[in-house]
Amino acid sequence: QGSKQLLNNYPVYITSKQWDEAVNSSKKDGRRLLRYLIRFVFTTDELKYSCGLGKRKRSVQSGETGPERRPLDPVKVTCLREFIRMHCTSNPDWWMPSEEQINKVFSDAVGHARQGRAVGTFLHNGGSYYEGTDHPGSQDEVFNRGMQDGSGD
Repeated sequence: QGSKQLLNNYPVYITSKQWDEAVNSSKKDGRRLLRYLIRFVFTTDELKYSCGLGKRKRSVQSGETGPERRPLDPVKVTCLREFIRMHCTSNPDWWMPSEEQINKVFSDAVGHARQGRAVGTFLHNGGSYYEGTDHPGSQDEVFNRGMQDGSGD
């Protein structure tokens, strides 16, 4: 499982298998690629207990208890940002996300991790076990269909 270093000057690695999966599943969309890389580079706990990119200022008086959330590791974040830009620049057929879109992918990843829809990075058998997170509401549809089939009590 050779490790692939994303960028030379950052100590951020993923396995070749993860890289292949990310590229093959991303359909030449920089946002999707980033989404996969975040899952490979950050643990679920890192995402869950972070305050994302630390951009939103939260009031200290809100009286929230619990561990203070720290921003995601800036080295990894910067590495992924740069990497996506570089990848999309050197592969012009890939779609390059804007700064805002990149930020959104990070905050979505944090949100998913907190909701326990953690992205099964521990299921190392490949496959598309987290494609579902791209389609919000799919569970609701199934649920509603059950309610509306007229079978009633």
